Amino acid sequence: MISDMAAEAVNTTNRDKARGGLAAVFAVFAFIACNGMFVLIAVFSVIGISISINPHIQAATISLFSVVTLAMVISAFNKNRAIGPLILAIAATVTMIATMYIHFNKIIESLALLALFASALWSWRISRTQRARK
Repeated sequence: MISDMAAEAVNTTNRDKARGGLAAVFAVFAFIACNGMFVLIAVFSVIGISISINPHIQAATISLFSVVTLAMVISAFNKNRAIGPLILAIAATVTMIATMYIHFNKIIESLALLALFASALWSWRISRTQRARK
């Protein structure tokens, strides 16, 4: 009985650690889907391979990773109840999607990606410090 409770506590802690880290990972994926494609195309061009990326698929991929990052921050919010990272993630995701589908602006898109990544790291840091206090 006691060992089952201890094992459940360890599993919950490991899940929380993974959840906090995944938010940052998906934010990085969104950044790579956005800015990494240009680097990929440039590298292939240098070695003589020409590729074309469909901008609609690229926008959908960036939006998907942004929404998944937001979901991870919401999941962390359910644990740590820190409102700051959640508000920043919501604002960044809405700005990102609006930039993708309403009026494209590379600078605003990059700032939204930076804000999304910052919210994921902020959320992860809060979760980590709360676990250390327990």
